Amino acid sequence: MQDILALATEITEWENNVRYAASLAARLRGVLTGSYIMPPQLAEYDFVPPALAAEITAVCREQTEMALSAAKPFAQWAAARGVGATAWRVAEGALIEVMAAAANWHDLIVLERNRVVSWMLAGQLLLNVDIPCIIVPPGRDEAKLDTIAIAWDASVPCVRALHAALPLLKQASRVLLIDGAPLARPAEASEHIDDYLARHGLHATRLRIDPGSRNAGDAILAAASNAFADLLVMGAYGHNRFSEWVFGGATRHALERAEIPVLMRH
Repeated sequence: MQDILALATEITEWENNVRYAASLAARLRGVLTGSYIMPPQLAEYDFVPPALAAEITAVCREQTEMALSAAKPFAQWAAARGVGATAWRVAEGALIEVMAAAANWHDLIVLERNRVVSWMLAGQLLLNVDIPCIIVPPGRDEAKLDTIAIAWDASVPCVRALHAALPLLKQASRVLLIDGAPLARPAEASEHIDDYLARHGLHATRLRIDPGSRNAGDAILAAASNAFADLLVMGAYGHNRFSEWVFGGATRHALERAEIPVLMRH
């Protein structure tokens, strides 16, 4: 987890997710990339008079130059927080498409749930990238990893999220396994979770939950909160995507309501 990508929606100050990503990059001695995305603008003005089009082009060019000029302040700010190496990228396009392309060069994406990145947008991004994402709730800007909770249901996305989170789990002093997996485990999860963790020098305290009539997301978030977890690791969209998207599910619940950072991978 050496290349960390943080979405920046401002160029004069850094949002909570950028601060969180910087804290994480410093801890892991990784490279921090800030990505500032400008929405497509000229396509909306194909039929305006030439003079107005020229004015719009000039404004867009000025905005681009301002965004590019943030590279040095960003590097200086990150260095002051212990980040050894940084990169600053400015792109124009749809957020999902740009971030999905950038994900191919990174190990982790860090987002903040805010006015720009809704739970729905974060969910769409999760479905379009092949790396884990950490979604930071409002008010969290430091990567504390003392206690990490794992929402374990033995699904393939859950296994993938667990594997992706190993570098972070090794930073924790306490790991909590919130076990809601079916007792008859599916073939793809035949690997015993305790043995897997032990091979990586990790031990988890197991907490068995049975949501019953409760929402599974409620049960997971409550268990993580009661354990004072600093980070929750869970698979994303382990069940039918359409039903989770429309009717809700553990993924949507965590994206919408988690009060601690959540690492997810589909």
